[in-house]
Amino acid sequence: MKSRIVDFRFYGYLLMFLFRSLHEKPRKTMGRILLKIICITWTPSGSRRIHDLRKLLDAEVWNYSIFYKEKILSMIKYPVQAVVTFTTLIKKRPDVVVVQNPPIFAALTCLLYAKFYGARVVIDHHLVWSMSGFINNPVLRAFIRTVEEFCVKRAYVNTTYADDWESELVKMGAGKTVTIYDFVDKTWMERADLSVRENFPKDKKIIVMPCGTGHVLERPDLLIEASKEIKDLLVVVTGSLKYLGEHVEKARSIGAENVVFTSFLPDRQYRGLIATCDFVANVSNEPYGIPHTITEGLAAGRPVIVSGNPSVRKLLGDDYPLFIPRNDVETVKKIVSMAVEREEEFKKHAADLYLRLKKKREEQVKKLFKFLYAH
Repeated sequence: MKSRIVDFRFYGYLLMFLFRSLHEKPRKTMGRILLKIICITWTPSGSRRIHDLRKLLDAEVWNYSIFYKEKILSMIKYPVQAVVTFTTLIKKRPDVVVVQNPPIFAALTCLLYAKFYGARVVIDHHLVWSMSGFINNPVLRAFIRTVEEFCVKRAYVNTTYADDWESELVKMGAGKTVTIYDFVDKTWMERADLSVRENFPKDKKIIVMPCGTGHVLERPDLLIEASKEIKDLLVVVTGSLKYLGEHVEKARSIGAENVVFTSFLPDRQYRGLIATCDFVANVSNEPYGIPHTITEGLAAGRPVIVSGNPSVRKLLGDDYPLFIPRNDVETVKKIVSMAVEREEEFKKHAADLYLRLKKKREEQVKKLFKFLYAH
């Protein structure tokens, strides 16, 4: 018990030093026209989002983590990652650091570097960590919230992928904020293996629900049960069978014979499945997030059936016809049946929506560049 007290004191002193340093005014300002930009995550290989930003900004990506996803070792890994990140930044000397939250301690480290070396920090919020469902301890949640607010107020720009998250960042005291939608361009389909469609019956309509690692908020069970009696419709669920076991058992228990679980597909086959299916679906209890499934489906010109949380509604518009207003079997069945009956109409709607989102995304990117290159 005594050693734990010493540990907490050490990290408390470390945080006090970081906070005190960050309260000081910067020692210099940035004067270059061409910026050296680095994107940072505390993950083994970076996120899809951070690699997207790398391409937009012509930046370098640097990822670092130890004991990834081992929460019990947080008291060890975060200080080590902070030290390694700080020393790496000193060696690389970027003008702009784009860093992903969570964890917010990565952003705190980058802000410390920025104060000493006159850089600008862009915090890209995958989510507001203190509002996620991953932190159950109220004391820890309050502490994370305090650190987040501190960093958000001091970042040069705060970016996120959802309008609702941007509104929350403004409430936390953010100055410059930009929502940049996750967007999948049609060129994403160029590497698709279209032959994957040959693995499924040609006389069936295919509705694909990508589930990845089987997040607890995803509800393929509702889609499976809702589609059970829809004629000539095949439900294809992708993602790790390790996490989808309960949904496999559910399909068996209700006698749903029109369901295929593919497990994880190689990238080219996954793209081919999205390109050659008839519908894409995301049924989820997620209150804030916007799944990549949406823009993947739109890039392929496929109607997307999706649960309508507030962020998704702002992305697609309240009049989007294939929202699932309530996550129950009967409501999902009603929306899926309507999509099948009016497929051609919704394909045209998907094509128009893709162009609108592409234009909106271009405007968002221009706003970010305007902030970054302002003097």
